Amino acid sequence: MAPGPKGVGQYLRAFDMYRKVPKDLTESSLIGGALSIFAYGLLTILFFWEMRVFFSVNYKTAIEVDHSEDGIFQVNFNITLPGLSCEFAAVDLQNVIGKRRSDLKDRTVHKFSLDGTWQGHATERIHDTEHVYEGTNKDHYGNKRHAIELTAETFRQGIDEYEVMLVDFHAPWCSHCQHLAPIFEHAAEMVKERAPQEIDAHHKHSVMLATVDCTEKKNIPLCREKHIQAYPTMLVFRKSKNRNIQRFGMEIHESYNGKRNAEAIADFTMKVWKEVIADDKELQMGAGTDSTGDGKAESVVRTRGCRIEGFLMAQRVPGKIIIHPYSKGHSLNSSFISTDHEIHHLSFGNRRTSEMRAITGINRIDGAYAEPIGKPVILAEGEDKVGFLSPGGYTHEHYIKVVSTTLKPRRGKPLHAYEYTINSNMFESHTGVPQIVISFDLSPLKVVVTEETKPWIEGIVSMLAILGGVFSASIIFEGILSNAILTVAKKLD
Repeated sequence: MAPGPKGVGQYLRAFDMYRKVPKDLTESSLIGGALSIFAYGLLTILFFWEMRVFFSVNYKTAIEVDHSEDGIFQVNFNITLPGLSCEFAAVDLQNVIGKRRSDLKDRTVHKFSLDGTWQGHATERIHDTEHVYEGTNKDHYGNKRHAIELTAETFRQGIDEYEVMLVDFHAPWCSHCQHLAPIFEHAAEMVKERAPQEIDAHHKHSVMLATVDCTEKKNIPLCREKHIQAYPTMLVFRKSKNRNIQRFGMEIHESYNGKRNAEAIADFTMKVWKEVIADDKELQMGAGTDSTGDGKAESVVRTRGCRIEGFLMAQRVPGKIIIHPYSKGHSLNSSFISTDHEIHHLSFGNRRTSEMRAITGINRIDGAYAEPIGKPVILAEGEDKVGFLSPGGYTHEHYIKVVSTTLKPRRGKPLHAYEYTINSNMFESHTGVPQIVISFDLSPLKVVVTEETKPWIEGIVSMLAILGGVFSASIIFEGILSNAILTVAKKLD
């Protein structure tokens, strides 16, 4: 016979795990009340602590083989070279599989003079053209002297006597100088014929061409002072407000970069003289004189030193970026060229380190010079650059081990960046031409940083464990304490 409703209730009561004592049979105590308040407080604290842990994000780091399908990656840099002019600074890129790009077409790398004037893209080499030496009878003018030969002792007096003087700083061993020498003499003759010999009682001469041999021992300090880094270098000296343009404690002059034929040189020199006579306006940095009227100046005013910044796209194989002096139309004077440099920024990938840090809130992705202003391990507090000094003719190489880093957030697509370590070394250049070499090698392994949070089931179980643990512990402690007090009270009685 099936049990009735009353029988079912009695049947279910037999399984009751929560049997209760009638309230009339219970007795409250002072100790129980105090412990209950303490238990409630402890339970609240532990509950909020567990909630904080439950909603916090943890980062799990793992090392994996890098199977990235990207064939290229981005190299970002910002480097200042106080001892190399922008007009001779070149940037090359090469790698171990035989690809060498010495004629970079990337327009993502820019050159700035030290006063901040933009000098163009790094691939726009001012002297990257073959000069044509023609229009002059070299046999005839090869034995003529129309230009004044200046030395360190006569230099200042010589330029003081003329309104305008174009000075060719040269070296006898330089092939370009040998080709230019008869043309320069021819141009000097043409200028003598065109220019008046006397202006007024105060100025005896109007314009003249002169030469300085930089290989003569007595002239070396003068050539170093004028920052002659390549031969031939033709500088303009004006007896006007443009005579002494001062930048960074040095005298700055125009350098002639036009065609190397007698007619062009003579026309340019006479144009400069006419500007001086007309009380020419002060030349600005980066400006010059346009003698042909084609909108392109044949001369330009520049400071020494150069800042090169931007980025290049490189293949994901070991390679190197080479910054070095270069010119097709000049012979380099390596003894006056220094590879002293300051690294303001160096990083890899198209995502900045600061951006990754802002997204993640962690400081895992780093490199020695990865931030323009920061506190990496190599940079001192408050500094925004790292300097490297080297003697003339020395190459400075930075070897960088690059490790790909992937951040897998809880939501959204994975983020990719690069960490690196760097070691630097300086050695005498085997070619005699100083260079800055940034060698990089990508690790076959990558670091994977995964964002993790506690699963819901884990959070619920933890909270129930806290609730049960605190309740159980408080009951046990209350029992022990009550029995102890009761025992003491009986003994006292």
